[in-house]
Amino acid sequence: MKVFIMDPVSPKVIEEISKKYETVAYPESRDRNWHEEADALIVRTWVVSAEDIEKARNLKIIAKHGVGVDNINVLAAKANNILVTNTPGANAISVAEYVVTLALSLYRSVPLYSYRVRYGEWKALPKAFELSEKTVGLVGLGDIGLRVAKILKSGFGARVLAYDPYAPEQLFTENGVERVLTVDDLLTTCDVVSLHVPLTPQTRNMIARRELSMMKEDAVLINVSRGGIVNEDDLYDALKNNVIFAAACDVFVEEPLNKDCPLLELDNFVASPHVGGSSNESLIRMGMGAFASVDAALNGQSPKNLIS
Repeated sequence: MKVFIMDPVSPKVIEEISKKYETVAYPESRDRNWHEEADALIVRTWVVSAEDIEKARNLKIIAKHGVGVDNINVLAAKANNILVTNTPGANAISVAEYVVTLALSLYRSVPLYSYRVRYGEWKALPKAFELSEKTVGLVGLGDIGLRVAKILKSGFGARVLAYDPYAPEQLFTENGVERVLTVDDLLTTCDVVSLHVPLTPQTRNMIARRELSMMKEDAVLINVSRGGIVNEDDLYDALKNNVIFAAACDVFVEEPLNKDCPLLELDNFVASPHVGGSSNESLIRMGMGAFASVDAALNGQSPKNLIS
């Protein structure tokens, strides 16, 4: 049986899969006719459309190397009896640490200082903030949001608020996180706002002009979840007009991000190429989790973390 790996993954993962299956790894996988050959796909950001699924002759499973499955047409897969799985929690440590990295970088303007020093400028900016004892707001208290809360509470003495209508009350009380009933309550109160929700019709443009105008003038916004949750045009206006202090996005509506994106002109904006979950350790965990699902499916077993 053939396993096609459509995106870069850890060499250790490829080595393990190759011990049991014929493995076609990236970039060769994109040049081959996977529609005709593949029994299983492992994808990160590679898009698997309804048209792709209709063409697939032998495909039994699409295993997401990560959490969000918005790049896979799940309904089409289900209609064609193709399993879809993901690897929840496997990158939670990496993303949570990245959120804290971005918060510190924004508050101290680290990327801007690095750029300016390279061009001979040696002076302090007029504003800089400590993260310690700030009020942090999390939109979503899943695996990643909870890890962010724990790091900031234990390491920085932060007060942590969260909006998550699906999380049980026990999760809040056991971890010392204060529940807010609306996103508006969180935005008006918090110094740091970090987004940890999937992209759905309900969350698309969740943070737009109105919401940005509610935030504190010295607040920072971090989006490591999905592009489209923040309205990028409205974010540009808010940052350009100093409605909020700064923002960082690891995800965008269109990826790769166009180098002419207006946000990249701003000194108070930090961009990264969807790498929040990409540490060496997390890539191995996600890859091996995806492989475990593939292995189960190809042996007639029900894989864990089944989406459809």
